[in-house]
Amino acid sequence: MLPKTISLVDDDEAVRDSMSALLESYGIAVEAYASPRDFLSHQPLRESDCILLDYHMPEMDGLQLLGEIRKQGLSSPAILITGKGDSLLNSRALQAGAHAILNKPVDDTVLLQSIRSALAA
Repeated sequence: MLPKTISLVDDDEAVRDSMSALLESYGIAVEAYASPRDFLSHQPLRESDCILLDYHMPEMDGLQLLGEIRKQGLSSPAILITGKGDSLLNSRALQAGAHAILNKPVDDTVLLQSIRSALAA
C-alpha cells in the first residue's frame, strides 16, 4: 500500500527535488517544505499519510520538529532522514515517535519500504 500524500521537510533543495520526483513517479502527492518554519506556518496543520523529516536543519532539527508536530496533535507516521546518524540519534528518534531513521543517500527501495512499513504500523 502506498500513501496518497507525503509531507517532506528538508532544507536541501536538491534532496527535496529528487525525493519529490521519486515519490511522484509512484503516484504519491508530495508537499515539500524548505524548513520546519515553512511546514509549521501552514495552519492548521493537516494530517499526511507520512512525514519525511531531515534531521540536520538550521533553527530547528527534525526531532524538535517532530516534537512540535506531536504537540499540535498530528499522529502521522514520521521517518527521520539524516546524513550523520549514530546510535544515540537513532534511540532519541525512536523515543520521540519516529517510525524509522534512514541515512542519506537514501536508497529508493529502502525509502519506499520504510514508508509502507510506517503506514502498516
